[in-house]
Amino acid sequence: MLEFNQLVLNSHQFFFALVICAFSFFLVMDLPELKKTASLESRRLVVLFLGAFTVGVFFLLMDAWETRGMFLAIEFSMLVMFSIIHPKYAISFLVYLLLSRPWESYDNQMMSSMPRDVSYLAFLSLFAHKLFKKQFYFRFNLGTFLLLAFSVWIFMSGFLSNHADEAMFQFSEIFSKGVILFILIQNGLDTTQDILPVKAVLVLAILEKCFVSFYKSSMMELPTIVEDASERLESVGILSNSNDIAAIVVLAIPFTIFFILKTGLRPFNWLFSLAGLGAMVYLVWQSQSRGALLGIFAIFGAYTLIKIKNKKILGLAIAFGLVGTLGAFKMMNRDAEDVEGSTSNRILFWKAGLNMAIRNPVFGVGFWGFPRNLPAYAPDGNVGSEKEHMTAHSSWVLALGEGGFTALFLFASLWLYGAFAAWKIRIEQPEYLLGIAGYGMAITFLSHTYLLYPYILLALVITHYHINNGQKYSRGFA
Repeated sequence: MLEFNQLVLNSHQFFFALVICAFSFFLVMDLPELKKTASLESRRLVVLFLGAFTVGVFFLLMDAWETRGMFLAIEFSMLVMFSIIHPKYAISFLVYLLLSRPWESYDNQMMSSMPRDVSYLAFLSLFAHKLFKKQFYFRFNLGTFLLLAFSVWIFMSGFLSNHADEAMFQFSEIFSKGVILFILIQNGLDTTQDILPVKAVLVLAILEKCFVSFYKSSMMELPTIVEDASERLESVGILSNSNDIAAIVVLAIPFTIFFILKTGLRPFNWLFSLAGLGAMVYLVWQSQSRGALLGIFAIFGAYTLIKIKNKKILGLAIAFGLVGTLGAFKMMNRDAEDVEGSTSNRILFWKAGLNMAIRNPVFGVGFWGFPRNLPAYAPDGNVGSEKEHMTAHSSWVLALGEGGFTALFLFASLWLYGAFAAWKIRIEQPEYLLGIAGYGMAITFLSHTYLLYPYILLALVITHYHINNGQKYSRGFA
């Protein structure tokens, strides 16, 4: 296990280095614009200041992390430097940090405080650049309204519940981070070029999780689903469950493939994209997640909907994809009893979630109250066989059971608005529609209502849509 922990630490170091390479590439792309906004003398002073500041941050981190964390200290100090240069790098740094979660494998007080410290850095960078450019406004559109309304409703459901203390703690620790990232993305990205770093770190963070999952399940000589029906692909930390890691792989597929395709390095872009697709589909297969396989089918269906105009051919393609997905279900090497138990558990939880909303239509049973209230609302008190994993197993049912019908309406409306935005820009940016279709299908069978991934995805697509439509920042609705 010590070897595995060292591998996880090394993977953090490697992927943080990739983030720095990506930021450096985007910064080179920005140089012509930067040269227009400052004189040569000003640029020299800025470079000297950033260099001295980076060295200072490095020694501060080295004092806390010592020799073992030397490479992370170098990387973090450089990422702090990028964060000062432009808010898009600060926001991207925060996104990557929250998704990579290095504090789960590197036990250090300074590392544990990084999410809070980098969030402060992101806000300071955003406010400083807005002040410098005299941009005293706030982007507020229907997506922002729906998210804030949903978050307020969920907050009130927890605040008024009989487990308010735990609900408020979990709201602050988990759900509020997604809301913060949504607001930062909407207000820190002004152009389509600004979106690229966030998309890059989203893909890199998920690829890091994929690598760790593959190593843990296939390289450590641990049993997998192919050899032992009791074990499946798994990762570490908050996404250790095989279904969860499979769902975010589904989210990463369209972003990874189209990022490679848009490089224009023909024919290598097609070769690399097909290789990436094959590797990710393999990981999904290793997870043996039926929801993730349906997510891949949804990606295929959305892509054919974009590309195929003939309705008969479109229908045949979707039918072929559905048959292939059902065939994949039959080929799964999961124990029949395990599959039957998983299905019956989900049905029990969904019925319980609906019962919670019917008996508590306004605020449900309260945020973070599903597990503790499940025995009281499950049919005949039967909570199934999962015990410690008692959750709704559906993002929609979780919103319904814990927040009532209004919460489900607001949550679903936010997704529908995201789908509308993705459809509007589907020709130039098809990855958004494919991501919403695939990941939206996957989380229908998973409790991702309060995780970061839905809000990063929705923030990106809604922001990109409004930038494409020339939305001006405003103090009110746009």
